[in-house]
Amino acid sequence: MTFLEGLVVASGLAIGYWLVSVFTKSSDDYDEAPVGYPDDPGAGVADAPWHEVLGVSEWASDEDVAAAYREKIGQYHPDKVATMGPEIRELAERKARQVNEAYRDARRRSRN
Repeated sequence: MTFLEGLVVASGLAIGYWLVSVFTKSSDDYDEAPVGYPDDPGAGVADAPWHEVLGVSEWASDEDVAAAYREKIGQYHPDKVATMGPEIRELAERKARQVNEAYRDARRRSRN
């Protein structure tokens, strides 16, 4: 066997091992949180500015902020997602906390 043949065999074995390991992973092997989702459900709540979370301008009126809040919280309200899977309920709970925090920040802004 020549060096080149040995190299081809070794490469084939390495690629084959990698393919088998990728396609045979069980769900237990995925311990990490998906990209974009923090491990701690309360983490990341204050990451985005309040006006981006609510989808309004930074200088929006109190009425516009309240309307945006009602619309956003309606999407993630626990009663709306009660019949869905646990992952969806957890995500909706996180988003509802984020929307509530953004609304509190907006109300603090309007008082100053």
